[in-house]
Amino acid sequence: MTLHASRPATGARPPRRRRPGWLLPAGLITLGLLPIVANALRRIALAVGAPEAASAGAGAMSLPVVLHVLGATVFVTLGALQFSAGFRRRRPTWHRIAGRVAILGALLAAFSGLWLAFATLPDSSVLLFAFRLLAATGMAVSIVRGFLAIRHRKLPQHRAWMIRAFALGLGAATQVFTLGFGELLFGKGELSVALLNGAGWAINLAVAEWAIRRRAARVPSRRGGAGAEAGR
Repeated sequence: MTLHASRPATGARPPRRRRPGWLLPAGLITLGLLPIVANALRRIALAVGAPEAASAGAGAMSLPVVLHVLGATVFVTLGALQFSAGFRRRRPTWHRIAGRVAILGALLAAFSGLWLAFATLPDSSVLLFAFRLLAATGMAVSIVRGFLAIRHRKLPQHRAWMIRAFALGLGAATQVFTLGFGELLFGKGELSVALLNGAGWAINLAVAEWAIRRRAARVPSRRGGAGAEAGR
């Protein structure tokens, strides 16, 4: 009797190495908190380095700024954790509770963003005001549509709208780079600052739409593969 060593099936794919489930949420939280921490450090530096500026209120934050920072911090932190599939499976109750709190934080950030857009209108260009208005409104609309979708058990639509809302919420983080590098190339003119701010939101939305469509394309292929295996 001859023994033959078992060989792997021809064309069999090696198992894919999965990335750690915490990697994406950790990266999103770090990116989202970057402008918040940078702004806090800048205000501390103003208050400490220039006492006369601090006494004039340069290091203080107005009410809409405080509300915006609070809402954005809650949304970025809890919203990023929703992207961990393993965490959602292991703690479904926590996922629902954290999701509701994240929605409240997002709405607070969106409406305080609208407040800030109108409050800073005298010091900003009409184009920058329009970008801020569109971003805040788009974020609020995305959150509401995502919430209504999950209430009707429409999970793909819920996921897509929440991804769009999160992308708009991360606009300030991307603007750290678009403004930082863009101003070196194009200067700090009124038009360039507005366009560089708009680029931050546009880049995030482009990535969000790519992620949404990539997942939508993978789901039918998985179902088709499972159906083919079942029919054998």
